[in-house]
Amino acid sequence: MAELGRLTSRNFPVETTAGLDTLIRTTLVLATFLVVCISFRPFLNLAEPLPVTEAGYIVNQIGYSLLFLALASWCLLHDPTRLLVLLRPILMMALLWCALSVVASWEPSLSARRFALMLMTIGIAAMVILLPKNVRHFGSVMAAVALIVLALCYFGVFFFPARSIHQATDFLEPDLVGDWRGVFGHKNDASATMVLFVFLGLFVARVRSLLLGVVIVALAGTFLLFTHSKTAIAALPLVLIVSAVMARVRRPGVGIVLALSIVFAINILSVGSVYFEPVRHLLDQVLTDSTFTGRTEVWQFAVDRMLERPITGYGFSAFWGTPEVVYGMGGNTIWANTAGHAHNGYLDLALTVGIPGSVLVTLWLVVFPLFDFYRAPHDRSGAPLEMLFLRICLFAAYESCFESVLVPEGTLALFLVMGTFGLRFLSVSPVTE
Repeated sequence: MAELGRLTSRNFPVETTAGLDTLIRTTLVLATFLVVCISFRPFLNLAEPLPVTEAGYIVNQIGYSLLFLALASWCLLHDPTRLLVLLRPILMMALLWCALSVVASWEPSLSARRFALMLMTIGIAAMVILLPKNVRHFGSVMAAVALIVLALCYFGVFFFPARSIHQATDFLEPDLVGDWRGVFGHKNDASATMVLFVFLGLFVARVRSLLLGVVIVALAGTFLLFTHSKTAIAALPLVLIVSAVMARVRRPGVGIVLALSIVFAINILSVGSVYFEPVRHLLDQVLTDSTFTGRTEVWQFAVDRMLERPITGYGFSAFWGTPEVVYGMGGNTIWANTAGHAHNGYLDLALTVGIPGSVLVTLWLVVFPLFDFYRAPHDRSGAPLEMLFLRICLFAAYESCFESVLVPEGTLALFLVMGTFGLRFLSVSPVTE
């Protein structure tokens, strides 16, 4: 990790207060991931609708702002020029296009607030991976994060099930009754985080403690099963297999094509089933529910709306939940216009920032990390970290075929940006244990 962003050993002065320095680094990393995983509203009461205000959730805005300022202050004192390696052209073009979509948005103020939050999330992800002193330190802190969140989730399930398990009284989705969600607001958020914790457990087992890693994998894997999230449960073994193959193939092109072909195939089998009769017929033969629990209706609605504004989209994160969509499209006669997102990250991007914006963001978060993985030196000290970041990126890419995680908000999104930046750092800098 050469402090995971240190390009040469000369970038850091000699530490005279090593104990205090380590404490500060540990506290900032721990606080960052606990805030992201637990949020400022854990154990939500889903029996009542969440209050929605034009200003957004002020505690969340203040909390993320303070976190961003704390990380920025640390980075300013520890050679902030290390971040310049992340400012690659594809990132700048993607951010510029998203900024233009804010201007063209039909809800400019909403888009502007969410774009600011995205920039803050990207900044947090970039800065936090500069803090660990080495790979072992990073593994220790992430093990603590996983164990704390898992402990809270299991505590909630056993002692506060009404706030940790979906109930028949849930206001929006009573059909999820019995699915575990822990501290999270939805079982899909919980399941995605549990998959990430499985990856972290495998990483911890290699760089910190085999026993500790096994415990994390066992606890996260068990919780994942009780979320009953088909997408996350299916994606976990797929990612483990693909990442193992990518690490062993001699030709980078083969590994990259394999990873991207799966993204393409899943989208054809899912969204493509709405428009291609042979695909729909095939799914009818092999699946008990070829609508993917009603997602096909949402996909068709989203594609139809996207084609009306294919270049600029409707504005950054400014489509779902807006009055124009809920009350002005479909007359509230179908459930698709009341959905929270398109249940497909690539389609959601095209819907909100246009097809060009979707392509740029996908290149930045999905395609370029695969190239960076093969550019990184696969030595003994850096291999576990490279594999962790690769698995995070692959999981986000596959999860995005059924959920909307490519816009950097939430736990998986921050981990995805961290993984993207981590692979970028590793492709240009050395790693220390």
